[in-house]
Amino acid sequence: MSLSYRGPFLTLLHRFVIWPAEMLLLLVVLGFIHLLPIAVASALFGRLFALVGPLTPWHARARRQLIYAMPETGADAQKIILSKMWDNLGRTVAEYPKMQALLRQGRITFEGTQALAKTKGGFMVGAHLGNWEALAMIGPYLGLRTGLVYRPLNNPYISFLLKRRAVSANADIYEKGREAAMGMIATVRKGGYMMMLSDQQLREGENIPFFGHPAQTAIAHFKIAARTGVPVFYARTRRSNGCHLHVKLLPPIYIAPGASDDEIKQEAQKMNQLFEAWIEDAPEQWLWPHRRWGKHT
Repeated sequence: MSLSYRGPFLTLLHRFVIWPAEMLLLLVVLGFIHLLPIAVASALFGRLFALVGPLTPWHARARRQLIYAMPETGADAQKIILSKMWDNLGRTVAEYPKMQALLRQGRITFEGTQALAKTKGGFMVGAHLGNWEALAMIGPYLGLRTGLVYRPLNNPYISFLLKRRAVSANADIYEKGREAAMGMIATVRKGGYMMMLSDQQLREGENIPFFGHPAQTAIAHFKIAARTGVPVFYARTRRSNGCHLHVKLLPPIYIAPGASDDEIKQEAQKMNQLFEAWIEDAPEQWLWPHRRWGKHT
């Protein structure tokens, strides 16, 4: 909720009590994670989320969306998928502050990066699968200039802490909105690669079918790719054997200069269909609680 909708008392309460308390709690959790070996932290938080997640309101939404997207999935299969999904999410949370260590220990591997030697700048587009933060580690791994789009949280203190992920990823970071649009163009024109997760609902997006239902879908990167001539790489992130993460880059695609709106939408449709195939292959690794179809779910 924006501060503009709060009275003076609630504004002060959030600024000086609630938000600092939330930040302190986060720091305690991060400190606890820091003390644990990576494999232990990942397994522990995976188990914790698997136990607590089904008790939260987000579980009901996750189940509704699973049924909405994959109605043929039976009740027993739904339970297994969602339990594993919470485990994956818990592991992702625990691994978040340890991404550099995961990279150093060889727990993050990459495939298909050879094509990057023939390109200079572009987009790497993925989905919220496995530990999606692994994609951002391709910058430190290959010494590439990269960029990230950042969505500020209501709590500015936590927002600041999370924004520091750009430091570990050696990335330019842009706030969602006009700054992000200008930043994406600047990064790719300088030979950098913009990292994007394009499977979430975007208010400014276009209605493109996703699992057969209209979903607000990001298309700005296709327009910029057409304007600048840079390629788009799709990147699949996947978890295996606990905290081992694999990122696979698909061969680059190019959007024709001057592509029409219909052609851009066709590319977005192909993107959504690719994401659908990835999710159907490993539904337990997708972020089902996110409201992908807006109020329909």
